[in-house]
Amino acid sequence: MFERLTRLRFSIVVCLCIVVFLYACQNKSQAKRPAFQLPDSVILSFEVYNHTQGFLMNFKRTVEQESQVTIRNSDLGVEGVDVNRMVIREDRFGTRIAFSQTGVVHLEAPKDDKNYTIYLMNVSNAADYRKVDTWTNANEGVLEYVSPLKWYQENRNDFQGPENVIQDAINQLNDALDYPWAKYGSLQKIDQRQNSSFGVGYGYCRNQFGWHSPYWAGVNPDHCLTFKMKLGTFLEEVFELITRLNDIGGKDTATLITDPDTGNLNEVGKDLLAYVFVKDEKI
Repeated sequence: MFERLTRLRFSIVVCLCIVVFLYACQNKSQAKRPAFQLPDSVILSFEVYNHTQGFLMNFKRTVEQESQVTIRNSDLGVEGVDVNRMVIREDRFGTRIAFSQTGVVHLEAPKDDKNYTIYLMNVSNAADYRKVDTWTNANEGVLEYVSPLKWYQENRNDFQGPENVIQDAINQLNDALDYPWAKYGSLQKIDQRQNSSFGVGYGYCRNQFGWHSPYWAGVNPDHCLTFKMKLGTFLEEVFELITRLNDIGGKDTATLITDPDTGNLNEVGKDLLAYVFVKDEKI
């Protein structure tokens, strides 16, 4: 009887060992084989803005992580905007993610949920954005300096003139970049020359109404006799300096971006200036 119980116990122990061994082998085999997992998805939230007029719409897309996402202007169903030009930035006005002149943008989905803003270019003032785009392949139609753009007052060749007209021009350019939904950039006055800054003032200007280089924009007060002429010419030269553009109005830029009756920056000028800032990847 005792021997029978001993054999029975031995058989049970052996069976248990075999079961444990087989279970361990099975788990080890399964551990070596990675389990198949479906790609994780993320939610992309978009706000859409007319770049100088304001909010248009919002929408969301649920997509796979790191997948290619395509957005078409024609699918948004909004009016009053250019059908070809689109800019996408992180959050309201963060890093530029995509820029298109064809009405279609492509971006890679991130690994986490993300907020974006799509900027579409205003057409209510009949601004012709080709005036900017035709220069971009020559590294023009882009920002000369990173915002905030720093400027200081500098007169040359012993020329003098009223300071208030210079500040008026700068104020108008700043106003054209500052909106309730985003501040695209700014021109900041400094006391003296620093690296990555430019001067603005009066000078000989090659005996022309105005002239600029990448480092200075000026007006010849002997040719620009009235406040209106000085204002319009300062707007033209500073606009051209900061955007790397020249004579986009044909004879000169002022005829396109300023009001001939007042010399003030007009609505087309505001749209074109904001466009350069909105699309520039330096910001």
